[in-house]
Amino acid sequence: MENIYSKSGLQAVINASGRMTKLGVSTISKGVGETLVEAAGNYVVIDDLYAYAGRRIGNLIGTADACVTSSASAGIALAVASLICGGNLQKVKHLYDLLPSVTKREVIILKGHNVDFGAPVAEMVQIAGGKIVEAGYANGASVEDIEQAVTKDTLAILFVKSHHCVQKEMPEARSVIELAERLGIPCIVDAAAEEDLKIYAAMGADFVCYSGAKAIEGPTSGFVACKTKELADNMRLQYKGIGRAMKVGKECTMGLVTAVEEYIAGGKTSPVSKEKLERFAACVGEIPGCKTSIIKDEAGREIFRCKIDFNPQQYGMNAKDVVRELQRGDVAIFTRDYQANIGSIAIDPRPLNSEKELDIIEQRLKEIHKSANGGK
Repeated sequence: MENIYSKSGLQAVINASGRMTKLGVSTISKGVGETLVEAAGNYVVIDDLYAYAGRRIGNLIGTADACVTSSASAGIALAVASLICGGNLQKVKHLYDLLPSVTKREVIILKGHNVDFGAPVAEMVQIAGGKIVEAGYANGASVEDIEQAVTKDTLAILFVKSHHCVQKEMPEARSVIELAERLGIPCIVDAAAEEDLKIYAAMGADFVCYSGAKAIEGPTSGFVACKTKELADNMRLQYKGIGRAMKVGKECTMGLVTAVEEYIAGGKTSPVSKEKLERFAACVGEIPGCKTSIIKDEAGREIFRCKIDFNPQQYGMNAKDVVRELQRGDVAIFTRDYQANIGSIAIDPRPLNSEKELDIIEQRLKEIHKSANGGK
């Protein structure tokens, strides 16, 4: 399995984990690639490009405007900073000088949403000058908990829609957005990996942060769907302040626009069919110590994966050891291992480049079992 990375001496990777930043997120289409090359080979007034891209994406997803960003996490930071600074350029340029005298900068987040997604979500708020205020408990919360946390210093409410978050006994996005709207407090939704680009804006969220490289399968980038043009303009103004450290280039901006256009039109899909995943599950289920099932995404998205439960006595090792073995060798196989500590992994078919990669995973699982049992 040779590619540009293996030719450079780096380990080749089969990604059966998901669209993860640590694995390069996703792969792009030919159309997006062509856009990147053409855009990189020409000049443009960047402020005009950002305004155009925001309008175009807004038109595609049904919002007043959008702000292109370098990532979804950058979108959180720029949204928070824009609420502190508004449209005041001097505040943008002197954000950290202002903060000691600014009291209205508390951002409320459910305790079960204050997660580390590869970096702490709280850091994205704090980079922008916000102060995190947790509401509720890790094992349960309600909209009343959020409302009780509101003070005169509340700047925004942040709702994180992610598999990383606690799912049990948590309020739904709609109820949190409606609460924020009733209280007149801006609501930021972190929807980085979400596949529906319209739903949260339609619910009334002021800012909805998306990754351009995850579900959309675009270049490294992101965008924030904004309720009004003013909110988007204020976010773009941050590129003259802290946003300078998070700027997104001309090629990625145009590549993002093309990726959103393709995504809305129903473009790129996984090369692995559900039938092939089911056949894979059946074959792996015949390996001693492996029990397989097809499961739905834990955060409720219409994503289906193959879950593999390991019986260490029969298979020869536990799930955590299997994860380590799969990542060794010339080709590293990364699986969804969030539940390896309790005995299972999952295979996400979406980021696979071909059905052949499923066959390689099956064969590797058989080899590991055989090796763990003395070659038998």
